[in-house]
Amino acid sequence: MLNIKEYHRVETIEEALALLRRKHPAAAIVSGGTALVGSAPEQIEAVIDIAALGLNQITLDRERNVLILGAAVTHQMLVEGAGDLPNTPLFDILRTTAHAMSGLNIRNRATLAGAIVTADSASPLVTALLACDAEITLHTDQARSLPLSGFLAYRERILSEDALISEIRLPVASPDLRFAYERVARTPRDYPIVCVVVRCAVKDGILGSVKIGVGGVAATPIRLTALEFGLEKKLLADFLERELGPAIAALNPPDDWLGSAAYRREMAGVLTRRAILRATSQ
Repeated sequence: MLNIKEYHRVETIEEALALLRRKHPAAAIVSGGTALVGSAPEQIEAVIDIAALGLNQITLDRERNVLILGAAVTHQMLVEGAGDLPNTPLFDILRTTAHAMSGLNIRNRATLAGAIVTADSASPLVTALLACDAEITLHTDQARSLPLSGFLAYRERILSEDALISEIRLPVASPDLRFAYERVARTPRDYPIVCVVVRCAVKDGILGSVKIGVGGVAATPIRLTALEFGLEKKLLADFLERELGPAIAALNPPDDWLGSAAYRREMAGVLTRRAILRATSQ
């Protein structure tokens, strides 16, 4: 951050957006700051601190049955269950995947919106948010809701429009829904190479409400929508292998030093199967 020349602590979202829209100097939003410290692009010469906007709240909208996570909620707040986060399977998967993001010192600073904006291929928390059917509230010229999957697909274009995320909204899972997280990494405590989060309900062996997030097989975590559709309202014992194979074969993972494309594809299949079976056996 050696090129930073201006610091602004804003009090409204409108003020933050006005600063972002300036052509010079180029500015970036900062909350936890973990993504910018030590790796800020050279063109960034101003930072916009949104800590005073009150976006670090966790609330439960009981009327709409929606969990609202402020953009500045830290990973450690999810681990500890701060605010109005209920002790449910939804809470457990958020806590587990937030803990998997980094060590305690980083979790105390890193924020939820930061994880989304900078999401790498195998982010456990973003993978879980996808499986939880998350939506974000995005501010540009006006506030609008956007599925997280849609934001990730067009992230660079959206961020180039000087956008700011204010909250992440998750439908509250019913007691019948189950979750499972599976991963493969170099060591038990390492960041995942491939990870999978499954959300589903099961009754008499028939699946429902199937959502499957996979990390490590694309530029950002993705949803396996074809597999979700193929398993919905189907008998698991009859359709799992039939639907899983084609869905995994269609993946086009990266090929890098952590794992070849073939390895990542194979692990995606193994972990998806394992997560579905574990979720449905709870």
